[in-house]
Amino acid sequence: MEIRSFEISFLQGTKTVLKSVFFHEGSNEVFNEWEFAETILKSDGYLPELCVIALDGETVIGYNILTKAEIGGQAGLALGPLGVQKEYQNTGVGSALVKECIRRATESSYPWIALLGGDYYSRFGFESGRPYGITVSDNEFDNDHLQIMFLDESAKNKTSGKLVYCDAFYDSDGNLL
Repeated sequence: MEIRSFEISFLQGTKTVLKSVFFHEGSNEVFNEWEFAETILKSDGYLPELCVIALDGETVIGYNILTKAEIGGQAGLALGPLGVQKEYQNTGVGSALVKECIRRATESSYPWIALLGGDYYSRFGFESGRPYGITVSDNEFDNDHLQIMFLDESAKNKTSGKLVYCDAFYDSDGNLL
């Protein structure tokens, strides 16, 4: 397995991976993780150096991205979507992708990374945003799943408020997708 920066030539393979992970009957065919991989490329939040893929030979087997975000006006990053081809799950591919994104974000001097996700991310140092007064919406379920990792310890005392993703994460009415 090789982890490297995403290139446009791997877009179709990336979409295939994400669809294999996220598609289920009744999935939204207008907004979904596999089409989002292309939408984000045109977004104000796209940072090419923070978008990575995992390859087995020349086949995409995993994808992860960090995009620009803000909390209370402070710039940082949002993680996701993360996806690993089903037959490669539980083999360390997802962990390698997350670790590489964290490494690159740290080198780029971003103070934090936020995400909406489950317990999986605590192994990397992500924690609940609640103790810091960080929310993502008026929906308590979403807020319960909001996690943050501080890459700069001094940011803990300065980071509070609503997480705002880059434009690609919102519909035309400004609703979080």
